[in-house]
Amino acid sequence: MIIFLDFDGVLHSTYTFQSNQMFSQLPIFETFFRQPEYADIEFVISSTWRYGRNLNELRQPFSPDIAARIIGKTPENIATTRIGSREQEILHYLRDTRREGEVWLALDDVRSYFDRHADRVYFCTAGTGLTERDLPLLAQMIADYA
Repeated sequence: MIIFLDFDGVLHSTYTFQSNQMFSQLPIFETFFRQPEYADIEFVISSTWRYGRNLNELRQPFSPDIAARIIGKTPENIATTRIGSREQEILHYLRDTRREGEVWLALDDVRSYFDRHADRVYFCTAGTGLTERDLPLLAQMIADYA
């Protein structure tokens, strides 16, 4: 399974502007995905943070074990419409890497970035990012698609 990962609104609040608050939810994310049942999940960065950053730079905030599971980033500037733009980037990534048949989900906070595949997205609350309260529903979503 591939999880397409947003940063703002998932790994910290969308409204975080101070560097010491960035990635505040990363410990919750990493602890959750370290569970043995999720060991085979790979991550692709779909966040706007990917603009102007290479993969090594995008891996920097993560612990080495989780960073090693980040296998790519979605292409930039390929969306043809604003509605569903992130979904278009994800579908391009899957096609470009010949992984169209793989199971995928996304962690994001903006519903308008998705159109036909919104059912594959776990939407976090933008003001908090991923919290402990989200984990049972996220686990169920992963189980439903696995």
